[in-house]
Amino acid sequence: MAMDYERYILETLLDKYERSALARGKGGNRRIWFHFNPRTMPRYFDDTTVRYKEEINGAAQALERRGLIEIRWVKFEENNLIEKVALNTGRLDEAYARLKRRPRAEQFQELARLARHYARGAAPWVQEFFHTVARRLEEGESQPYLNPADREHAEQLFMVIREISLLQEEIPRRVFSLRVLGHSKAFNNLAPTVARIVRDFHPDWGKDGGGKETALTAAEVNQVLAELGVVDNPQHIFISGGLEFAVEGRTLRVGDFSPDLGLPAEMVDRLTVKNVAADYIITIENLTPFYRFVKTCRDQFLAIYLGGYHNAVRRRFLSKLREYLAGTGRAVPFYHWGDIDYGGFSIFVHLQKRCLPGLKPLYMDVPTLEQYRRFASPFTAAYGRRLRSLLEDPDYRLFHPVIQKMLQEGLRLEQECVEPPVFLRAGEEKV
Repeated sequence: MAMDYERYILETLLDKYERSALARGKGGNRRIWFHFNPRTMPRYFDDTTVRYKEEINGAAQALERRGLIEIRWVKFEENNLIEKVALNTGRLDEAYARLKRRPRAEQFQELARLARHYARGAAPWVQEFFHTVARRLEEGESQPYLNPADREHAEQLFMVIREISLLQEEIPRRVFSLRVLGHSKAFNNLAPTVARIVRDFHPDWGKDGGGKETALTAAEVNQVLAELGVVDNPQHIFISGGLEFAVEGRTLRVGDFSPDLGLPAEMVDRLTVKNVAADYIITIENLTPFYRFVKTCRDQFLAIYLGGYHNAVRRRFLSKLREYLAGTGRAVPFYHWGDIDYGGFSIFVHLQKRCLPGLKPLYMDVPTLEQYRRFASPFTAAYGRRLRSLLEDPDYRLFHPVIQKMLQEGLRLEQECVEPPVFLRAGEEKV
């Protein structure tokens, strides 16, 4: 299929123009040039045939006759060898019309209006996102969340961000996608961008969720979304141990259920804590260690499975326990046991800052890493850089010794490798 060289030359020049200061009303008399060389126009320099060079010369000359570009020929090679071509910025409207292309400035202004429209009634942090995006677009600045040429994708993203900020309870991902976008799987392509926006703008996320790095892993995306209530499936809070609570007049004793009880997320706001018959409360990051703990430990405990990052529902449940204990005057300690890795430390700090100020880590220290070193896994240089960044964060000072050890050894340790205690008594805990 023959290539449309007129379109290619003009598209290239307009792309350069839209990325330049000229498009933002700056740059003075600067011109937009497209230099011909083997990298930018390889066919033009094909030594096996003159066909491509003649076709490209003809296309450039046709554009010049219309007044859309100016050709600069190689010295002594006029009408034979092009050095570069310049866009005639005085006839931009004709250039865009020739390509049936909308000017980038128009696209930016339209998306800015759309962003301000969706800001109305949104949560405050989402309003900040929309107004930031709108301001940058109005100033002609590109930004990382949108492709200005894809209005449909942008509007879907705006709809999702607005609606996700207004959720009051957990909702399965496919149900959310169907309600907002009209298709149960449409949200999947937007999820990484949505998670990035949440990480960058949500006041309670920030560096605890991965900082300002560009990429999030699939697991981190799911954790961020779960924080706002979008989950893969309806969630239960798995609990085991000494707890009594009442729901709609009926009292339940968690200890009557072995090995644990799955508390539906929607029940959390309706329950009232009646008694905590435990010497300590422990949150556990992963499911397998949770079950190993509740089947092994012989203490009077209350154990709660977090499932990675705790979301608002789990924090409300933990807050009810904390508030009940504060009302009784009992000093029952809260512990958290998680992976000895970047995510485990972030989960602990997130939980400590947002819900449990007196929280202590359990089995997330240098002795544990040394004891189970044979089960530890190596990590990449990029992961090491993320880990090292925590040494500059005072929120993570509790973990600085083990982080330094991890960096020295180049190792991380998953929680599943650690044997849970049979007894965890005051003064014996590893923190």
